[in-house]
Amino acid sequence: MNMQLSAFLALVLMFAPALSFGQSSGNTKSIEALNLADIADDSIVVLSKDESGVPGYARVTYAYVNSNCPGGLQLVEYYGADLDPNDRQLRRFESQMCSAIDDKGGETD
Repeated sequence: MNMQLSAFLALVLMFAPALSFGQSSGNTKSIEALNLADIADDSIVVLSKDESGVPGYARVTYAYVNSNCPGGLQLVEYYGADLDPNDRQLRRFESQMCSAIDDKGGETD
């Protein structure tokens, strides 16, 4: 009995990463594929969006592109209500965050 349980746990541990990879959504862009020369300054590019179990809420990964950001962009993980990449207030907030990071030498509080 103990041997069967050990074999089962070993199989679970071997295949768990493959199962989580299979749950990845197809709505994903790669950060390496971004060409900053083709993206307007002060833009938000949605890299991935995964719907949650709660209607109207999602997990969104996006890049805020601005020449004032260290490296020209800032990666953001957002959890919450639906996100509008054209929202002025959101872009203003991300611009302030880039300035805060730049002022502190790449660190935030």
